[in-house]
Amino acid sequence: MFQQLFQQLKNLFEDRDKTKDSVYALFESARLDVLSRKENCNEKIDALIDYCNETILLYPFKDVPDHWRRMLIDTGLLKTMAQLERCKDVQSLIWDLDTCSIVSGAPERYEIVTDILEQLQKHYHKDNNKDNDMSLASKNDIWMDIKYPIKSMAPPTFEWFLAHCNQDLPEPIVIKGLIDHWPATERWKSTRYLLSIASARVVPVEIGSSYTDSEWRQEMMRFSDFMKKYILTETDGKVAYLAQHDLFYQIPQLERDMIVPDYCYIEPKLNEFYTQRPKDVIKNAWFGPKGTVSPLHHDPYHNLLVQVVGSKYLRLYSPDQTHLLYPRQGLMSNTSKVDVDHVDHEQFPSFKDAHYVECILREGEVLYIPPKWWHYVKSLETSFNVSLWF
Repeated sequence: MFQQLFQQLKNLFEDRDKTKDSVYALFESARLDVLSRKENCNEKIDALIDYCNETILLYPFKDVPDHWRRMLIDTGLLKTMAQLERCKDVQSLIWDLDTCSIVSGAPERYEIVTDILEQLQKHYHKDNNKDNDMSLASKNDIWMDIKYPIKSMAPPTFEWFLAHCNQDLPEPIVIKGLIDHWPATERWKSTRYLLSIASARVVPVEIGSSYTDSEWRQEMMRFSDFMKKYILTETDGKVAYLAQHDLFYQIPQLERDMIVPDYCYIEPKLNEFYTQRPKDVIKNAWFGPKGTVSPLHHDPYHNLLVQVVGSKYLRLYSPDQTHLLYPRQGLMSNTSKVDVDHVDHEQFPSFKDAHYVECILREGEVLYIPPKWWHYVKSLETSFNVSLWF
């Protein structure tokens, strides 16, 4: 297998555009070192990866020039090529390529990167398949006093849903039965299944119960380490969250386990709360243990929040309640200063007057959240969600 991947990469780089630039010249020099099997070829490659990472950090991510992102993923692929013939540590190989892919987005290299990583993961799992299967299914005994419930319904017609979204101020609804046909509803409850396709893969994990906490941080870790340390083990209050990450772009096997509802392809009219449509449906994963929290905040798009595994409590406030919710200033203006779990009524006296609706979102249910509706989210048990912004 490794020899086939080596040849695949060799052919890729032979067709690569050779721009006469010092950075591209270093890449070409490193490529020739790999082909001639020089012992120190990784020194040039690692230096080039470091330089690309440092350059990318100079920009807001959305403004990173494509040529720098391409250089980073190509250098990551070159390092993979250098390691393939003598590689004994597949985990390390996956770590290097996955990290470059996450940072760069793998422009123009997505298919080959995902193919290589999928093959390496299969190889790793074949040699390290020692995990017992544990079910992450909901215990179904979660109960809370819901004072202001969100309306629930069977899947509405396409026309009804479009008309609902096109209201000046549409309300949230819980939709039942919409994802009964998703393979994910059974597969993602199995720890053995999740580890079989992702154990050695690298994922960005938020450490801390909420991104507003002073000690909150992000850390790259192997999916298997995240599972064993935070999902399958009692953590004594320590919380980690694989949150708002496009895991489905990174690991296409997971994306094949779900079917994006047709509702996500409507084109709701624009208004003061919904000022632009995304180019495509934005899919993000939210996977973590009991106790993870998304503080009170709002998002710019229509959202179908799909509860695949476990359950969550959600409290939502209409945009017309914003003046009572104490938004932060600056870059976090979409997040409230109020800690919903421990409200300081002296500091935020008007918060008690804000009207809200709430629900426990259970396995197999979908919550429609309109644009700019403030929402607070807390996991009541191990939970795996998909958010679909449209």
